[in-house]
Amino acid sequence: MSDYTNTVAEAYLVSAILNDPDTITELKGEGITQASFHTHLPKLLWNKLTKLHAMERNHEIEVYEMSDDVTGSPNGHELAHQISTIRGEYSGKQFLKSHIKTVKEQEALRKGHVVASGALQALEHGSTPEEVSEALRSGSEAITGILSSQADWKSAEKSVEEFTEMLMRIHQEKSEAGISTGVHWIDHYTGGMRANELWVIAAPTSGGKTVLLLQSLVSALKLGKRVVMFSLETDADRIHGRLACNTQNIPMGRLMGNAGEVMCKADFQKVKDYVKEIKEADNLIICDSDSITLDDIEAKLARISELGSFDIVVIDYIQLVELADGKDLPRHEQIAKVTRRLKQLAKRYQVPIITASQLNDDGRLRESRAIGMDADVVLMISPEDSSIGIGKNRNGARGVKLPLALNGVYQRFEQV
Repeated sequence: MSDYTNTVAEAYLVSAILNDPDTITELKGEGITQASFHTHLPKLLWNKLTKLHAMERNHEIEVYEMSDDVTGSPNGHELAHQISTIRGEYSGKQFLKSHIKTVKEQEALRKGHVVASGALQALEHGSTPEEVSEALRSGSEAITGILSSQADWKSAEKSVEEFTEMLMRIHQEKSEAGISTGVHWIDHYTGGMRANELWVIAAPTSGGKTVLLLQSLVSALKLGKRVVMFSLETDADRIHGRLACNTQNIPMGRLMGNAGEVMCKADFQKVKDYVKEIKEADNLIICDSDSITLDDIEAKLARISELGSFDIVVIDYIQLVELADGKDLPRHEQIAKVTRRLKQLAKRYQVPIITASQLNDDGRLRESRAIGMDADVVLMISPEDSSIGIGKNRNGARGVKLPLALNGVYQRFEQV
């Protein structure tokens, strides 16, 4: 029986990393993980090299066979020779895609073998057909996820379709200037969301963070900008609910069927108008995974960038972004790593990244020093009256309290 391994393809991916460490980002964007490797040395090198890349030590990858990690190990001379041989196998990026495809196909075959074997054993041990069917379905989804690097982010068409399905369930069952935030006074003092900037909106729990994030997102969409949103707290269908409420003037309670409220014919027409606008524009991508690492965000942006440019990234919210490495670090150090890399991503893609952060009960920004180091603009939503203050502003005045208040009915901030 085959072990479903292509050693040449696995070695080529590692060879690409040794020659160009930033290839790691592209490979992750294509869905390559540790599990993609079955051969010992390529798997070992993937683990070592990705850790060095995460620590921004690319210079060590470029001479890895001469590192103490290699030469100081048992059989170090032989290992260094093997790594040098793998490095020499690289013959250009034009062959990378085909090797990625081969490696993922072999990984999927290995997974399929495990799933099929498990199903047969389950039958032999008296499992019901329903239990076996569920195991096969779950395994099939896992295999699909291996073969598709887009499994957990959704196109505009897919996400609005889920949104309309959600509504039916509820109601049947009962230049130089940056991108405008959609709020005049914020634009007035900051100049809008500029390329390369990191913006942070800070508020207590349920204090309006997501509302202001989405208000800025709506403004960008209206300007024809392509938006990528990572929503770690709210599902895509709920995001579309808030966007429809904001743009179509449908009361949020009525839209969501709260307290027995039912949408009227005019409301449903507004929803149809919203869905049509979103589909036709096709400039919104939502990733609504509730568990995502910073590496995942980086890899997905790399993949999306290959498919077409984007103009702004929205992340809700910063404390929910996990680190693949560094989970044992103090919380403020973890947040510092997250904000530093988000700022780097903003510069790499030359887009603004706007995210949110929790405020403590005393109204102070959590991990404020870590966030303040990298953020270009920090907007503070008051827990007392939902007014907005400018806590930090590299582009102008700070400490200004803006004449704004939260309108929860229509999910937006308005002038008072």
